[in-house]
Amino acid sequence: MAGDPAQAVVAGTDFRFEEIRSIGDYYVKKYGGKNDAVPAKPRTVNVNFRSHSGILKCAGGFLDLLFKYFKNSVKELPKDRGLFKGARPGTFYEVDVQQLSNLLKSSLQGAVVLTHDESALKWKEKLGYELVYGIREAKGLEFKTVIILDFFAEIEERLQKPWRNLLKGNRQGEDFEVQYPIVETHLKLVYTAVTRCIEQLFFAETTSSFAGEAALKRYLTTPMEKGEILATVNKVDDLKSMEMTNDQFCVLGIDNAELASSSEIEYEEALAFLKRSEYCFDKASNSELLTKTKTQLESMNLRSDLTSGMNFAGDIGGDLEEKAAEVIEKLLKENLLLECTNLLNTVVPALPLYTQSKLEEAIVSKMRQSWSV
Repeated sequence: MAGDPAQAVVAGTDFRFEEIRSIGDYYVKKYGGKNDAVPAKPRTVNVNFRSHSGILKCAGGFLDLLFKYFKNSVKELPKDRGLFKGARPGTFYEVDVQQLSNLLKSSLQGAVVLTHDESALKWKEKLGYELVYGIREAKGLEFKTVIILDFFAEIEERLQKPWRNLLKGNRQGEDFEVQYPIVETHLKLVYTAVTRCIEQLFFAETTSSFAGEAALKRYLTTPMEKGEILATVNKVDDLKSMEMTNDQFCVLGIDNAELASSSEIEYEEALAFLKRSEYCFDKASNSELLTKTKTQLESMNLRSDLTSGMNFAGDIGGDLEEKAAEVIEKLLKENLLLECTNLLNTVVPALPLYTQSKLEEAIVSKMRQSWSV
C-alpha cells in the first residue's frame, strides 16, 4: 500500500501510515502469522519523477504551512526533490477573464485549468474551453501546463482573513487549527493541484481577495526564510508560445478516455472525460482516435436516449431501434467492445424475444467468446 497523506482530499477519506500498521497488527493477532509481516515503518520515496524542482519547491511551501499549523493532520515526511531544475511557477493577479480565454485558445493551448470542483463547470462555460478540471477530479493525473484558477478568490468569505493571516504568518490565536479546520483541506487541495504539473505552472486570480493578494503578492512572490522565491509575477503579454505537441495532446486524450471507461464514475463524469478526449484528439489531428471517441460519445448519448425513450411496456421505438443497430455496427468496426456491451445491455431487454435470440446468436455470443479469450 502506498500514498501521500497530504493528498487526502476526497471527502470521507484519509490516509495515515500508522493505520496500515495497526491493520496489519490486527490480522497477525487474529489469524496468526509472523510479526515481521508488518513493516516496522513506512519506506519513503522522495525523488519525484513527474515535476521539476521549481514546481516542487512551490508545493513544499504549502506543505510547510500544513506541517506548521495543522500538526496532527499528516505525518511530516521529507519533501520531494526533482531530478532536474526548472522555472518557478508564474502568477497573474486580477487577470481579465476574456484575456485568459483568448490565451487558452492561442498561446496557452493544451494548458489544463484546475479549480474548485464545484466551479469547474462554470469556468468551462465562461472560458469556452474544454480542459477544465476540479482539483479532486484531477487527482492522480498529470499535465504539462497547469493554471490554478481563482483558488484563493473562491475560498468562502468568512475564511478570507484567516487565510491572509496564515499566509502572513500571524495566526488568529493558538486555536487556529480548531477554529478553521477546513483550511487544512484547502492546503491539501492546493498542494494536490500544484503537484499535477510537469513543466509549467501558473496561479491566476481574476478577482481581488484577501487570500489571493496575500498568496500571489506576498507568500509566493517574496523571499522566504532561506531567501528562496516560490513563484514569479508575470504579465499576460510576456507569455511565450506554450502549445503542446500532437503527441502530448494524444497522451492527454488517451488518459481522459481511460478515465471515462472506469466503472467507478457516473455517466455525466464519463461524458465529460470523453468530451475532453475528443478535444485533445482533434487538436492532435489524430483522425483514428477522434473517430473512436466520437463513436463512443454517440453510443453513450444513444444509451441515454434509449433509457428515456422506453414506454411503459418497456419497448423502444422503431427509429431508436434502427439507430441502435447502426451504432452497434460502428462500435464493432472500431473494436469498442466494452461500449458495445453496454449499449447491448440497454437495448436487448426492450426487444422482441425473436430479435433478442438473433442478436445473441450473431453478436452477443461472439463478444462473450472474445472477452473470455
